[in-house]
Amino acid sequence: MLDDVPFADEESEAEQDLAPDIEIPDGSAADPTLQRKFWSLVLVFNAAVLAGSVGAMIAWFNGNWGTGGPLLAAAVILSVYGGYKYRVYTRKD
Repeated sequence: MLDDVPFADEESEAEQDLAPDIEIPDGSAADPTLQRKFWSLVLVFNAAVLAGSVGAMIAWFNGNWGTGGPLLAAAVILSVYGGYKYRVYTRKD
């Protein structure tokens, strides 16, 4: 629809005046230790979400608590561990 309008993707002068100038920092400028801590927590919480969701589906839909129960327990343990590590990291800084 807007493909037919000339200059539809350009901002007007009013839009340029109202828009703030934002400089986005480069991600490589962060401390490597902080980056490693961040990505380790991302992996821990992603594993917790995966284990919790798969465990809940296996337990609920298949009724297989022998597999779903331990996955749910692993999700709780990973969540607690991730929360503990997050608190430790933020207290040091």
